[in-house]
Amino acid sequence: MNTSSCYMVLTTLLLVFFSCHVVESNHTYDKLNATIGVQEVVAWRNQCPEANIQISQAVQSPTIGIPTYIVSIANLCNNNCVVAKVHVHCGWFSSARLVNPKLFKRLSFDDCVVNNGDPIPYGHIIEFEYETTFRYPLSVASYVCSA
Repeated sequence: MNTSSCYMVLTTLLLVFFSCHVVESNHTYDKLNATIGVQEVVAWRNQCPEANIQISQAVQSPTIGIPTYIVSIANLCNNNCVVAKVHVHCGWFSSARLVNPKLFKRLSFDDCVVNNGDPIPYGHIIEFEYETTFRYPLSVASYVCSA
């Protein structure tokens, strides 16, 4: 392998390594596509009248002991938009069974983050189960979106 080839391989690896980042100030999210060198830039907005995030809960099946609740959080955006940084009002949410923190995590009182704050494409559903003696009321608190 000659010096030119080594330089090209090293440059490509560095591009892959440093291309994924989030810029908080203007809500711009850059990510590297599967094709090396092609970047997709998404402008995130706080005002999203077309966004529709639905949260539903159901008791799995009545059993003896602590009830299990199934939660579905769906992006039903009217404009095929993507939502991200979805935060939910969740009180002192806790569960007797571990909930995958990448799917749903309480950050502080009444502030839980969905999908680790990562984008949720149109039509996708985040699902998880929790066990507790009572159902927690969950509602969308905030999010950003792209059209």
